[in-house]
Amino acid sequence: MIYWLNLLRPLKRRKYAARLGHRRIQLFAGLGLVGLCLGMLSADLNAGSAIITDKDIRARLALMREQKAALLTLSDMMAGRRTFYPKTAKAARRVLIENTRKIPRHFAKQRIEPNSHAQPEIWTRWQDFETRAQAARQAAKQINVGSVNGLRRSLPAMVQACHSCHQTYRATPNRAITH
Repeated sequence: MIYWLNLLRPLKRRKYAARLGHRRIQLFAGLGLVGLCLGMLSADLNAGSAIITDKDIRARLALMREQKAALLTLSDMMAGRRTFYPKTAKAARRVLIENTRKIPRHFAKQRIEPNSHAQPEIWTRWQDFETRAQAARQAAKQINVGSVNGLRRSLPAMVQACHSCHQTYRATPNRAITH
């Protein structure tokens, strides 16, 4: 009996080694995929920023990137891709409230560069633009960060406010849901 058990040991070791090798391949493939996604996100966040020379446009883009990061944080919490922490959610909500207040000020000067994606209609329809910015601010204030369910009920209005403005006043279509 011991003879047969000793014969099976190398087989068990080979199966274990094969499983371990398979897990290593899965791990490296997963890490590669995460790296690729981060690279694509980084390229999206930095798209065109190297060739924009106007400081006002760079400030506008920075403002929008901060909003995008805050919305991604909240949407990840809402979807369960990130653990819900009320303090983190409140901080993201604060960023959205402050940044939506700053939108008209950052767009007050009519500055256009191809990579800024701002349509000239912003300045010809300024009252509508300001109204949409105010609607986004109100939506940001209404975000309920007390619970995941509250976030699920209130965040879509903020996302819709962003999309509404971008569909009208942004030159290129959005690649991400939140920006």
